[in-house]
Amino acid sequence: MKSNLLMEKMTQIQIEYKVLLQKLLPKLKTGFSVQALDEINLFWYRHMDVVRLYLASGFAGDESYVFTAATYLDYDDKEHLPFLLIGKQHILDDPLSKYSSICKSLADGKASHKLYDQIGKTAEDNIKIIENCQGTIFVVPLRLFNQYSSSEEFFEIGERTFASLFIDIEGLKDFFSKCNTIDDILCHARSDIGNLVVFSENDDRSLDFKVRFVEALKENDYMIDESKSDAYNFFMLVYGCIQQAIDVIISCLEYHCIPFVRYPVALHYISLLTENLKATEHIGTIRYKMSIAFVLHNLIDKERLSKIKTKDFITLNEKYDFNKKLFECFESNGINQDTFLRHEVGSLMIEVLENFYVWLESKQ
Repeated sequence: MKSNLLMEKMTQIQIEYKVLLQKLLPKLKTGFSVQALDEINLFWYRHMDVVRLYLASGFAGDESYVFTAATYLDYDDKEHLPFLLIGKQHILDDPLSKYSSICKSLADGKASHKLYDQIGKTAEDNIKIIENCQGTIFVVPLRLFNQYSSSEEFFEIGERTFASLFIDIEGLKDFFSKCNTIDDILCHARSDIGNLVVFSENDDRSLDFKVRFVEALKENDYMIDESKSDAYNFFMLVYGCIQQAIDVIISCLEYHCIPFVRYPVALHYISLLTENLKATEHIGTIRYKMSIAFVLHNLIDKERLSKIKTKDFITLNEKYDFNKKLFECFESNGINQDTFLRHEVGSLMIEVLENFYVWLESKQ
């Protein structure tokens, strides 16, 4: 299939997906969300061949970024702007397909209005992205198309990674046989577990680990079960983050793209896992460009970028090519995927951003 025909097919799929989301929106915000989410998954399975072809031949590349490990992008808060600034091709990894299994796995009442509200917000945001960023950001459930995420090897990686947090735990069965309380967990844990485990974005790693665990239970009450052991709830808090990180890495390796991650907890676990995969092809590029994208997201002044319409911003950015200028600046200062951890990139990035702001403002 020629590339222009493939892009036309993808654009049509996006239009159909927007119509479907608009139709399902009332259900997605209520207790009928599971049925609506199943319908969304069926939609993507019907288009699986075209989407996989696009991911493999039309999207893959070192300048292709996927906004992932997030509940939604947040178009109203201008989050699409830093995402579009870096790279050449962009996909929003739609999490709605993952919500179906999450809803089904939670005990009755656990999902409650919080999860339904989140699902509704995600669907609404997807609609805005498709409407306003058509042709520049495709909304696609990338990790649903990961051909290895359901394999036994995938789960074995997660189990081994979880077990590596301890000094004498060989797997999940061994963990639950040896651990019940938080004191049991600490008895078997590595001495540096305080640095290896991050419970949430607000987790203060300077505090005692037991205090952090108690605070994490309060903050993530929808994920835990008060009737079960500390070991069970620790597993629920940590293992899901590990599996998400593995899912992101495997998907990005399969489709040769870069994860754009704004959530610090997700970045922590992805970075932790890639540290042990340095010899794997493309991992070095992922680590470097993912880290640069995270810094960019935190330093960017969205207000200065949002003074013009999204369509005009996209056109002007293509002309200016901020992405090229940013990495050329890094390269000229000896910063690349082998050296970036030894450099402070923030000051250079601020300088490149300021030049872009001034140029953009001159075009208004």
